[in-house]
Amino acid sequence: MNSPPLELKKYFFSYVQVAADAEYEPSDDNELETNFTVNVSVEKDEASDIYQVVLEIIAEPENDESRIPYTIHLITIGLFSVDEGFPDKKKLLGITGASMLYSAAREFIITVTSRGPWAPIFIPTFSFLPTKEKEDSET
Repeated sequence: MNSPPLELKKYFFSYVQVAADAEYEPSDDNELETNFTVNVSVEKDEASDIYQVVLEIIAEPENDESRIPYTIHLITIGLFSVDEGFPDKKKLLGITGASMLYSAAREFIITVTSRGPWAPIFIPTFSFLPTKEKEDSET
């Protein structure tokens, strides 16, 4: 059986901040004005050939007047090994590795917010595939 080119060795949440807004008032016609920010970085530990992917997720109100049920700041770190023959390791980690961590973070946020005073937060799905604009800015 072929082994996958990417293996998640371990992941953990290095920073977790979830704050319920006591002044939030839920309603059926309430459009949540949430600003989601997602940042990813990839680094290699030369001594061990282990790659570290850091995923940061921030959810905050779009402006000072907006009320959202929870503000969130989460940093997830994953340690990965990559098959040495794989041609573009950083791209694999930035897309597939980050997607694996994002999935774990989504479940973690659902679990944490389901214990709060408001309905659980399902953060939006996110694609780590590069867009044409992003590829152009990196060249």
